[in-house]
Amino acid sequence: MRVWIVLVCLGLTGCASVGQWMGRDADISQSEPAPTEAPDGPPLLVSVDVDALPEPRPADEPLARYGNPERYEVDGVFYQVEPVPEGFSETGIASWYGRKFHGRLTSSGEPFDMFTFTAAHKTMPIPAWVRVTNLANNRSLIVRVNDRGPFKPDRVLDLSWAAAKRLGFEAEGTAEVRYEVLKAPVDRPGIVANPLVTPAQAVLQITALSDEGQARALANELSGQIGSESVRVRVEPTGTGLYRVQVVPRPDEAVIEAVMQQLVGLGWTPQRLLARTELN
Repeated sequence: MRVWIVLVCLGLTGCASVGQWMGRDADISQSEPAPTEAPDGPPLLVSVDVDALPEPRPADEPLARYGNPERYEVDGVFYQVEPVPEGFSETGIASWYGRKFHGRLTSSGEPFDMFTFTAAHKTMPIPAWVRVTNLANNRSLIVRVNDRGPFKPDRVLDLSWAAAKRLGFEAEGTAEVRYEVLKAPVDRPGIVANPLVTPAQAVLQITALSDEGQARALANELSGQIGSESVRVRVEPTGTGLYRVQVVPRPDEAVIEAVMQQLVGLGWTPQRLLARTELN
């Protein structure tokens, strides 16, 4: 199970009241159909030689802006995010996740890439670096913890597909592992975020309407209200008779957060999505 804490912080509550915006009789009976969840699993096409990938090197990083609440709840269970000292170790069951979540935002706000060596942990401050050892074959690997999970009580880590394959348990699904904390986030002047982590192109979806004219009218109004060269508003047809109204900020977290707050101030509750293809 995956929980995208970053999206909770950014307002994953659907669209605002279109009727309030229209101020007139509008046909809003049609809503966008829920996407069909794809099953998780390995990549359908393996384009990366996982065994040839270099093992990552731990680096000092600041505490992630997202994904580090003092306390959060999943399925009625509360979890407390707590500091861990370097050298801390734990033994337990690790699982892995892959194509179902590839490209989605992790709890830290970074896109999940199943072809890199990353992991999820329930309570460790993120990002952190740990060495994971598969106790069945003694293979070990350094991974970067940047996500939350797994939320089954007998599991200590959820690894990316690439990490599980490198450790030799992608076919089994789970393995008994031991991990050791190599580096935890630091609070020290001059430390910057990992330069290999680039901001994801965020798309802030406002709503989806069945009338193209109303969708374009809303887009024009939002363009005038936001009025920034760092942001554009677009209307995207779904192919099912609906038209999505979306705000696309420049891929900069400060700009994205400012636009998000501006939209909330205008009465909207945008859903933050991750662009999967190059935007026109």
